[in-house]
Amino acid sequence: MFFSTSTVFIRRFLKVGVSWSVLGLGLIGMTLSSTLLYGQSAAQNEREANNPPRPILFPSNMPAPYFPADAEIARAAEERLGQAPGYMDPNDQKRILAPQEAGIDEIDDLDNTPFGSLMPAAGGLSKNIWQPSSIEIIEGLLEVLKLPNKSPAMGAISQKLLLSFASMPSGKVIGSSQKEIQEIVSQTKKADGELLKRFINLRLNKLTERGNLIDLVRFLQNLPENILEPKQQNAETLLLGGDLIGACQMSQRANPQAKINNQMTGEDFVNMKNVDPEMNEADIFWLKMYGFCRALEEDNMAAQTALSILGDQNINDYVFFDLLNQLMESPDEREPFVSIGITALDPLNYIILNLLDQPINADLIETSPPLLISALVLNGNLSAESRLQAAVKSYLLGGVSSETLGKVYDVQEFTENEFSQAVRLAQFDDRPLADALLYQAASRQKLDEDKISILMEVWNRAALNNDMGRKAVLYKNILSSITPTSRLMNSAHHITRGLLLAGDVQRAVQWYDFARRGAAGGDAEATRALINIWPLITIAINGSDIPWTNDILNLWWNGQALLAPDNRNDKATLFYAIAEAFGNHVPEDRWMDLVRESPVKKMRSIPLGVWREIIRAVGENKPAQSIILSLIAMGADGPGSLNANGISTVIRLLRSFGLEQDARQVAIEALAANDF
Repeated sequence: MFFSTSTVFIRRFLKVGVSWSVLGLGLIGMTLSSTLLYGQSAAQNEREANNPPRPILFPSNMPAPYFPADAEIARAAEERLGQAPGYMDPNDQKRILAPQEAGIDEIDDLDNTPFGSLMPAAGGLSKNIWQPSSIEIIEGLLEVLKLPNKSPAMGAISQKLLLSFASMPSGKVIGSSQKEIQEIVSQTKKADGELLKRFINLRLNKLTERGNLIDLVRFLQNLPENILEPKQQNAETLLLGGDLIGACQMSQRANPQAKINNQMTGEDFVNMKNVDPEMNEADIFWLKMYGFCRALEEDNMAAQTALSILGDQNINDYVFFDLLNQLMESPDEREPFVSIGITALDPLNYIILNLLDQPINADLIETSPPLLISALVLNGNLSAESRLQAAVKSYLLGGVSSETLGKVYDVQEFTENEFSQAVRLAQFDDRPLADALLYQAASRQKLDEDKISILMEVWNRAALNNDMGRKAVLYKNILSSITPTSRLMNSAHHITRGLLLAGDVQRAVQWYDFARRGAAGGDAEATRALINIWPLITIAINGSDIPWTNDILNLWWNGQALLAPDNRNDKATLFYAIAEAFGNHVPEDRWMDLVRESPVKKMRSIPLGVWREIIRAVGENKPAQSIILSLIAMGADGPGSLNANGISTVIRLLRSFGLEQDARQVAIEALAANDF
């Protein structure tokens, strides 16, 4: 047996009905208590909103750091984002943040300032999340926030934040009365157009930093023409995303003469040359774009005019000249591109090379900007080796999705002998090609045992690089294909953890139920698996499906007896803090067991400056500002790097603004990164 008391206590996992009678009484008591204290809490919250934030350390009558009590958290989420509190079934996640208050809907219907590509019905955040903040504060915070990173949970939060169909920051607190609504609408309609463009550009810059070309292009395409500025960066993004028509339309808008005439002729360029003999960088780019767009329309005379003007201005970009001249030739007359001197790709030259079906020198990939690398990854015309090189570089930066990386892995070629020895070869090869070999080998396996042996090597490699979350997403389909059986019980913990990291909660619950049934039959291996799985599944699911009792908590604590005392305490501290952040009660005697000098494992705390701003933003009902601060708090190393106090703070913050499922995914990543 794993330990002597396991079969005695394990039955308490199984008596869900009995546990629920006790839990039901507790919930009733909690409900009554919340009702009695509602008036007092609401009044207290109103007083705090009108005063400066409380001190960071132990405010009067409040635990440190200050956060509203659980009942207030649920109510605040409903008031701020119009979301009913509580866990939402995965099938309902698309509706989790849809605004439901009449006031919010009315604002959205009356003003014309919200922009974005992710609607609430598709998982986007509420349209007023930015509104209470000032543009200056948001600008400063976005400058501090570094994107992307290795955490899928943080990536999902930042994606929602930046892509959601939302209004700009106005510094006005969201009200609920009709008068306040009309006031906000009136002020929003009078908002400075330049301020709106400034906010759009802030979001575009962070989306560019994320390096996800697909997301960025969709965002651009959803902006009205009068809002999307004709800037080189925007035009290059549309080019890389394949929207050549949109890029050419933008180039037409970029020149004042084109705005008047709705088209640009050779005479316009001659006039422009005479008036402005010294072209700046923007003029040069738009002139190149003009030549490129005219060549696409087979207006070679206008394209040659553009090249002539560039030459007259001593702008001797021979690579561009050669490429555009070849584009103007008929396909039968084109010769291979032999221009020398190309040391770096720019988006326009890359697009022309791609249209000409010319190969890309692998050396150019390493010096290309992130968005261009993202385009290279998506380009099916490139060689498998070049796509892998680009995908690995983009993956290291965090730009390419796991799904796209899997597609690139699939086009790599290996021999049958390499497939049969994939694990052994990977143990002595840390190159990206070995990762592709493992991925393909796992996909080809028929037996679940063989899949698991490959997955264990994948986990080992991922753990060394703090990359378990993204690897789990990459291997989600393979993990889901493994069937729970008794012969795989010793791997149940690892499989369940992988499924939860990948977001497949339903399949993870099946493994939990399978381990629970095995433990009920006295299977020691199933008992051990159940003890290891229980903390993860408890955090992943909210509500009645997974019981939480003192006896079960004691069973889990006893199950950590094989660990060194200090490591056991560190693990319990993290789990208890996360569990209580989701409303589970940890008895005082369990906390007393953890009173000691200092933890063994050195983990980051939230910087004091960030913590103070978190308290201020939460106290002032500023959703977007608070969410950005939570991402800054987690940092480049992700949720697993924060100490128990820090990750508890982040979880409470996310829940307070309605991001319930995102908070649970953050918690799962934190636990998995710390040996759960």
